[in-house]
Amino acid sequence: MAERLVVLGIDGGGTRTRCLAADLSGNILGEGAGGPANALVVGQERAVVSVAEAVRHALQAAGRTPDDVGAVCAGLAGAGQPETQEALAGTLAAALALPAAARIQVVTDARIALAGALQGKPGAILIAGTGSIAYGLDDRGRLHRAGGWGWILGDEGSGFTIGRQALAAGLAALDGTGPATVLGDRICAAWNLQQLSQAVPRVYADPAAARTEIAALVPVVVQAAGEGDAVSREILAQAGRDLAQLAAALLRRLALPEPVVATTGGVLEGVAAVREALIRRLAELAPAARVVASAASPASGAVLMARMMLG
Repeated sequence: MAERLVVLGIDGGGTRTRCLAADLSGNILGEGAGGPANALVVGQERAVVSVAEAVRHALQAAGRTPDDVGAVCAGLAGAGQPETQEALAGTLAAALALPAAARIQVVTDARIALAGALQGKPGAILIAGTGSIAYGLDDRGRLHRAGGWGWILGDEGSGFTIGRQALAAGLAALDGTGPATVLGDRICAAWNLQQLSQAVPRVYADPAAARTEIAALVPVVVQAAGEGDAVSREILAQAGRDLAQLAAALLRRLALPEPVVATTGGVLEGVAAVREALIRRLAELAPAARVVASAASPASGAVLMARMMLG
């Protein structure tokens, strides 16, 4: 029955997955959560399990079953390549037990964040959470990106980079090769270490697993900066400047007459010092750009894209 038909909007990140079940008018009927869904980090099998868990909870909350699903849009971290998207779409369709007529689309999580932030209009989104990326839509409907190359090759201005720089600064102070900072003591307290050198085997034992834990050091840096630690203040300011460079590079390719940059992610939403540094630097690099808050969540953007799949 058409009145029972729902669409699913899925936001699968490196830490958790969120699914919204909505009717064809976009009214949210249910929400569900699952584990991490970045296939590049946790593997495709674990990512699919996380998405399926979130979908199951959302459908239960909405009073629906998989047979009632008309379209699914899943924005997943690490799904930036077409071959990855195609493989995940096929696997998800089977795992979710979708009806044959249901449509499914897998895109990068930045794409749904852009859709939610600007409600389908041209412009850019700058995301800084555990990772970072700038993603945009020009006035011809073409998509562009800058950054988003992952924790080994990129993620400038991200929570991971802030945490890694905090660790490096603490170790440099310990060696005497860097300025004094309270970061070493603060990280030891946060990680229950007797001395900062004990962080080294903890990180290198499983670097991919340590990525999230390192990103979780952002509040430690923020607190130290608020108490006057110069090294912490510079780490946060540099994160903002690095994010401004990403946004400016993207805006040059978008070539919009009145560019808008929406921001989202835990770093830009929760760390005022990073956001302020971003705005200051972007004003120098792209004076015409206007920085705004996102209009809606990435999961809401996925719902919008799923509804568009059904016309």
